[in-house]
Amino acid sequence: MMETPPGISRGEFEDRRRRAAQSAREEGLRGLLVCSRGGGTVDRYGDVKYLSDFYTPFPYIPDLAGNWSGRAHTFLVLPVDDDPILIVDVPPDETIALAPERIVYGDLVIENAVDALRRTGLDRGAVGIVGRDVLSISAFQKIENAVPSVEWRDAQHILARLRAIKSPAEIGLIRHSARIGSRMIEAMMEAAVPGATHGDIVAAGQQVLVPAGGILYNSFMASGRGGAEPLFVKSNFPTWASPAPLGEGQWLRLGISGVVQGYYFDVSRSKAIGPPTNQQIDLFEAAIECVHAGIAACHVGSTAEQVAKAGLDKQKSLGYEIKGVFSGLGHGIGLGWDIPWLAPGDDLEIQANMALNFERTIRHDGFVGDFEETVVVTPEGPETLTDAKIRYW
Repeated sequence: MMETPPGISRGEFEDRRRRAAQSAREEGLRGLLVCSRGGGTVDRYGDVKYLSDFYTPFPYIPDLAGNWSGRAHTFLVLPVDDDPILIVDVPPDETIALAPERIVYGDLVIENAVDALRRTGLDRGAVGIVGRDVLSISAFQKIENAVPSVEWRDAQHILARLRAIKSPAEIGLIRHSARIGSRMIEAMMEAAVPGATHGDIVAAGQQVLVPAGGILYNSFMASGRGGAEPLFVKSNFPTWASPAPLGEGQWLRLGISGVVQGYYFDVSRSKAIGPPTNQQIDLFEAAIECVHAGIAACHVGSTAEQVAKAGLDKQKSLGYEIKGVFSGLGHGIGLGWDIPWLAPGDDLEIQANMALNFERTIRHDGFVGDFEETVVVTPEGPETLTDAKIRYW
């Protein structure tokens, strides 16, 4: 397995908190309340981890008054004129990038967060909240009722802007994660032979991912047959639950994502089961062409919408209509799905050191082609970070 890159320095975490507090100050806020979720999920943990390098493994359980509250959630209270306070629900250790005296551990997460707001003077005035989509209505109402003099403002954009531009250390971690994902999908493609099930394929990938210290986020997978008697095989929960074995003449598409050292990978590939047909190859190649057209249009100063248009226009020029479960061409990637969104209407300017995923799934006449790559934007142009085998035909 490839060498693991170094992690993020404590100094970088301190600088992130400083810049977040400065942005809050510039917007007239007294500070920020940042909330993230853990509990084994790899969805929406990024904001607190970005500022403190902390993730809680404790699972979500309903509140029990006087015993515990807000389990599986973490809060960082970040005033503009005081030191931050991190609220955790598991015993802290030396990996947290914050002084021990600024960490509060306990079962009553909501109550401890309220106390930290009061201690830092954020119990009144304008306070930005980051992660409101993570907070349940009941949890937020408890906080709101406890500090009624706070004017809550949505401040998600502050962390979104900071997280969009990656540091050299982050790029190293994203590169490492992308290559682990590449090895995983190659193992999965190798296992995709006549008679194998979707579960067999995912199991082969996990043999690569787990020893590398990674976690599977999802595995969008489908197989089938096109033409006059089409067949489409998939499952939702879990995505690899279909017992139907692959057969000669079918196609397979894999779109996998996961996490290594906190940073996401996201990669897609397609192949024929047995000798490929011309129709299969046409769809596979079309998805590749659309992604490559978008990457070619990606440079510092272009907008997310312009980049998306290049790839989507390529799809139209090839004679395939735009439809599917995701209408864009891609997204930012890091400690989660970051901005920009490579989609119509997103006019965010592409900047150096953005990490972006380009993806396209094309369906036609019962056939599916799927392809996805991760790139980092440099002043000279995009550099591809994934290095998985592209063609199996």
